[in-house]
Amino acid sequence: MIDISNINKIEWKNTKVSVLGAGKSGIAATNLALSVGAHVLISEHGDLVKITATQNLDIETGGHSDKILDSDVIIISPGVSDKIDIIQKCKELQIPIISEIEFSSWFTTSPILAITGSNGKTTTTSLLHEMVKNAGHNSMLGGNIGIPFSENVFTERESGQKNTVHILELSSFQLEHIELFSPQISCILNISPDHMNRYDSMDDYLKAKLNIAKNLVTPAWLVYNAADPALEASLRDRHRTQLFSRLTNQQVNYHVNGEKVYCGSIENPQILFYMDETVLKGPHNIENIIAAATMANLFGVNDLHVSDAIKKFSALEHRMEPVVSPLPLNFINDSKATNIASTMAAINSFENITLILGGQDKGETDFSELLESMQGRVNHIICYGHAAESIHSHISSYGDSFAIYNFSDAILKAIEVSEDGSTILLSPACASFDQFSNYEKRGDRFKELVSSLGVIHE
Repeated sequence: MIDISNINKIEWKNTKVSVLGAGKSGIAATNLALSVGAHVLISEHGDLVKITATQNLDIETGGHSDKILDSDVIIISPGVSDKIDIIQKCKELQIPIISEIEFSSWFTTSPILAITGSNGKTTTTSLLHEMVKNAGHNSMLGGNIGIPFSENVFTERESGQKNTVHILELSSFQLEHIELFSPQISCILNISPDHMNRYDSMDDYLKAKLNIAKNLVTPAWLVYNAADPALEASLRDRHRTQLFSRLTNQQVNYHVNGEKVYCGSIENPQILFYMDETVLKGPHNIENIIAAATMANLFGVNDLHVSDAIKKFSALEHRMEPVVSPLPLNFINDSKATNIASTMAAINSFENITLILGGQDKGETDFSELLESMQGRVNHIICYGHAAESIHSHISSYGDSFAIYNFSDAILKAIEVSEDGSTILLSPACASFDQFSNYEKRGDRFKELVSSLGVIHE
């Protein structure tokens, strides 16, 4: 077994590494481990592994065997629960179990800026990436946003590139097995119930998120939302913290006033941008913008570069994404909204809405929490998928609602009941896995239907 407290002294040649899970992050971690000389076993519960066995690489499929117990360290992929039997055996043998994020961080000395939270991670991370690039850094975007951290670290090492900054979006799953990972700047955007099918309680979920700053030491910073009660209660006594919030001007670098956001002191404010200069709409996106700006400021990016990135930033695919249609309706693809808080933020950004909810529930969700946001904004509700009946039972008191299993049929029903000028908002508050392999596929199907069904509303 390796001694994690002395990673700089580890001789990786012939060190035995087991990687559990052969998705993108598992394969990227495998390639990084092989590149430093380790002997790797990649173990996949399913039947398919998109990597070929080579020297120092063994592959097993169809389950996790006891071969894993003959390891010096275990890298567990974010999609693999640590409650499975083989992990319990590894714990009994005291084999170190780490995340792909932790492992990758051992092989780079470049600055790491990392963001987590229940909602807004992708927007905030992407915007911070643009701000850092504007300042002339070689910014590498990775983590939960699409490119595994280990793939970026591998690329950095192989190319020898300089002036690198790693900008990471991190999920709670990726933060579960952190030991030494220590970003230069960490950010927690917000906390609301999510992934309750994986965690025993909100406290367990919050603890996973807080791991992002587990090893915060000077000169590192932790940035968090001053208006989030769970974060404020957990972090009020932490040192090296910087707050952000659109709801207060106290102890923050960026201030919201009407249709403008200011930087600098309250006594001598400078306009950073006007609200109509950004495609990012809604109060939640203002929070995302000032969170990214706060991190960029702490990293030394000047406000001119910050402002320019905000004004040039394009809407992200599947996140409050307008979809062009021949119909006299406004279509918004918010397929990435997979929890209540994210859907609530989307509802609060529009009016005259036909709302499409549904998919696969992530754990006994109380969809009635959406009712208050719906008041005066939502005219019709279409519930689809495995969660359709459950959602309908929670919100049927609101009025005009329908439960339709098939996703495509649900979209057609939304078009049928919507008045000209309405906004048809796909913001499901559920995972996609009942009918789609991921939220991207769901959003793509929505866009295909919207683009091809111009005759439906005649």
